[in-house]
This record gives sequence, C-alpha cells and structure tokens, in this order.
Amino acid sequence: GSIDSSTAECTPKLPGSGVATLSYGMLGESVEETTVVGTKGRLTIKTPGHCPTKLIVSLKSTGRAAASQTIEFDFPLPKDTDDIKTAGGFVYPNSAGFCYEAAAVARCIASGKTEAPQYTLAETMLEMEILDEVRKQL
Repeated sequence: GSIDSSTAECTPKLPGSGVATLSYGMLGESVEETTVVGTKGRLTIKTPGHCPTKLIVSLKSTGRAAASQTIEFDFPLPKDTDDIKTAGGFVYPNSAGFCYEAAAVARCIASGKTEAPQYTLAETMLEMEILDEVRKQL
C-alpha cells in the first residue's frame, strides 16, 4: 500500500482467496463507486458513495456467448421540505438520503436502545480496528 497527506491505497487479503482494492483521494474528484466482485457476478453501489441512489447487480452469464443479467435498484431521495429549502438546502449531493439514517437513530433512542441492530457497536469497533490496522501498515 501507499499513502501521502491526501491519498492512500491498499490491497488487503481476505479470508479464503479473497482480495480487496481500496483507495481514496482528498484532492481530486473520484467516481465514488463501490464494486464488490464475486464468483457469481458483481454488485455496484453508484455515486455518490456517502449516499447512493442506485444499486446494480450484474449476474455472471453461464456460458461465453451468453450476456450477463443486470438488475438495477433505484432508491429515490425524499423531497426537500420547505424548512430545508428555506435553510438553503444541502451542501453535499444526496444528503437528503441521510434522513433514513436519522429516522433509524430516532427510533432507537425512542425505544431506549443504545445502538442500531442494523449496525452494532461491535461492528463499528471492528471497522475502526481494521482501519487502524490499515493505517499502521501504510
């Protein structure tokens, strides 16, 4: 892997024969897409990465002459409320999509939960440990 003050990339080995390629850059505008490739096809989370509105599943064909099957899922953004418009709107593209995350947090707090079942504290801590290890190795 490599790193400087504004970019980094790494290629961690995953369990089995898996491998990942991760990169980021702070100065240039990247595609902001995530693609997960597996033995049966690939999944692409479209831009912007922080709040996508489209997911594409491409299923691998069974023979050389057969075309792969592509399935697209759209997740439209909610309409801006009058309060949001009056406040000047959002700074980052698709930030309206964070309303779903905010609503989930509100439901958890209202029901006395200290974490969301969709993304637990243990999962958060594991992710932070992985990121710490990546930074150490770069």
